[in-house]
Amino acid sequence: MSNEDGAVGRAVAVGVVAPVVVCVAAVVIELAVMGDVPDPVATHWGGDGPDGFSSTAFVPVMTALVGGVLPLVLGMSGLRSLRRGERGFVLRLMPAIALGLAVLMGVLMAGTLLIQRGLADAADAPSILPTLTIGLIAAAAAGAAGWWVQPRHEERRPAAVVAEPLSRAPGERTVWLGRAEMRPAALAAVIGGVAVATVAAIATWVAGDAAVAWIVTGVAVLLAVLAASFTVFHVRVDAAGLTVRSAARLIRLRVPASDVASAAATHVSGLAQYGGYGIRQVPGATAVVLRSGAALEVVRRSGRRFVVTVDDPATAAAVLAAVAEDARAAQD
Repeated sequence: MSNEDGAVGRAVAVGVVAPVVVCVAAVVIELAVMGDVPDPVATHWGGDGPDGFSSTAFVPVMTALVGGVLPLVLGMSGLRSLRRGERGFVLRLMPAIALGLAVLMGVLMAGTLLIQRGLADAADAPSILPTLTIGLIAAAAAGAAGWWVQPRHEERRPAAVVAEPLSRAPGERTVWLGRAEMRPAALAAVIGGVAVATVAAIATWVAGDAAVAWIVTGVAVLLAVLAASFTVFHVRVDAAGLTVRSAARLIRLRVPASDVASAAATHVSGLAQYGGYGIRQVPGATAVVLRSGAALEVVRRSGRRFVVTVDDPATAAAVLAAVAEDARAAQD
């Protein structure tokens, strides 16, 4: 455990304690004015005023869920990595986002009740835009404060095991093939979503509503393309370098052998280090992260890293180091 810079304590204060305080304060305000607002209350606004209504009990429940639970998940997700001694841009950013989200939802949800105090009919509620504006400004200020309250992070990651070039016979060519893919449960959820969208499209065609059917079919096709593009990537290491291509072959990322400074096996946490999963861009790195766990890390000659989650990254790194060595020798 490493907390000599106070990063863990401040992340807890910003990403856990402060959002809880904000959420509790918002719920207390909502409960205090519950008897002064109409029931049901307006909970959604359109261009012409309120167009969605719910029970008054809905507001504090949603405040607790969206303004409390969701920020807590964000705020706590990087704590394990911080306690292990890891540091980085995303690990500092996530607590700040958690606080900003809690403030936004607290102001917005409590504000929807405050602007309806004394009304007999929620349909007469005034515009939500002033409340939304205040919430956005307050959220931005809280997020910025949460960022600056935390100590500056000098990036630290789990130690990568730099590979030695794979030994080969003179003239021998080596190719390594692998896959970057989601965990089975996550992949099943994505496939299930595509299946549901497909069934819905078929149902709308059977029902005979062509306009709706085209829209639903378009959504189903889009989901299928996205699923094929972002759930499985084929990874190849050969004389040309590293190539990462989506299963749908719509996305292709390359690191030429001549641009490889080093290759290593490492361990990544998608949420803590890269802020999520998929193709990620963070300061100093591009990553194809479909799960947390073993990964191949390539340092380019510019110093920028390219990371892809694969099984057996040690072998992939050794092969890539060997072809990079060949490429440098050919240039000399």
